[in-house]
Amino acid sequence: MDRHREPVITTVCAAMGLLFALLGIHVPWGTTVSEPPLLLTLVFLAAILAVHLLRRRRPLTTLAVGVLIALAEALTTGGSGLGMLIVVSDLAYAAALYSRSRVMDVAAFACTALAVVSVGVFAVIWFTDDVEAVTRLGRGVVLGSLIIVPVILASSIWYGRMVRYPRLEAERQRERADTIAQAAAALRQDAVTRERLELSRELHDVIAGHLSAIAMQSAAALERRDGTDPVALRRSLALVRTSSLDALADMRTMIDVLRGDQSADDPTQAPDRLTAESVRRAVEVARANGLEVEVRAPDDAALAEVPAQTSIVGLRTLVEGLTNTAKHAPGASVRVEVSLPPGALSVTLSNPLPTATSSSVLAGSGGVGLVGLAERARLVGGDLVAGPDGPDWRTALTVPTRVPTSTAAVALVGGAS
Repeated sequence: MDRHREPVITTVCAAMGLLFALLGIHVPWGTTVSEPPLLLTLVFLAAILAVHLLRRRRPLTTLAVGVLIALAEALTTGGSGLGMLIVVSDLAYAAALYSRSRVMDVAAFACTALAVVSVGVFAVIWFTDDVEAVTRLGRGVVLGSLIIVPVILASSIWYGRMVRYPRLEAERQRERADTIAQAAAALRQDAVTRERLELSRELHDVIAGHLSAIAMQSAAALERRDGTDPVALRRSLALVRTSSLDALADMRTMIDVLRGDQSADDPTQAPDRLTAESVRRAVEVARANGLEVEVRAPDDAALAEVPAQTSIVGLRTLVEGLTNTAKHAPGASVRVEVSLPPGALSVTLSNPLPTATSSSVLAGSGGVGLVGLAERARLVGGDLVAGPDGPDWRTALTVPTRVPTSTAAVALVGGAS
């Protein structure tokens, strides 16, 4: 019920109480039936109506105070006005409806039991023949009046509880729906976060290598702008153009996948796998960037047996490792070994640790490439280790070529190069 309707209910109770007081309708509590003073009845009525205004905010307190006011009127006037009993009944209903305390359940059973006992005693006394009629009448009037109060209280409390239980159930359903909605929102947010991480990995893996090559070859071209070595200058610019076109093609493939374009399902548009040709292209780019690369890799027939996801992780580890070496150890000698031990794919890159004087146009950039590769290795049950190994920096990937029974740990030793 709306809180703004509470004063309306109090006003209705006041009107009914005033009407019954003016008509002189009251319940006597003794054998002497006399009309109580109107002014005193109105004073008690005004007192309980003032309490009635707080019946929703303090339901148990207003009920207790209301019962005390009704008891004070009964002791003072020898009876209770009908308006007083109506207000007490509404206070009992409000306490049962708005209070969460179990006290009201106990009060309902207690009032019901008291009413039953009072009815039984009334019947015994009223229908016993060995007492005078006056005695029977006197006790009957008192007991009859005593029956009214517990009956009113019990019926009001039970009715309030009957109204409250459906409301409680509706409230539980709303809370349950809110909980489900919050859980669904959390799942959606988690899915969005995972998708963003996946997109960031894809974007880095697809674009970062090309852009690094473009940056380094552009720097080399700027150094040769005097034209002293036109062949090398032309080779650098050709590599810039090739890397740019490759980056655009890879970006277009990613956009088609995100748009749900059916052409993205074309095998020719799938990400590059680890093959002899893809290894050769990665090595050519690395050598164009000034690295000396020594490669040992199986033939295409053996690499074709590697699952697609595992093969993609292997190729991107190779490309990222060569790119990192060109960034942080320009001109270094790199040993690349791709092997297929039983049930696994292994990609290992090692190069001498850079000296303090080594520098590159991209030095200090990155740091997320190996983290993304480590996540990829973990997703396919593999293990990526990158860090100093004696005088060398070593990056080693081991990925199972069969479905793993458990996911291996991912280690980044000594930070990312």
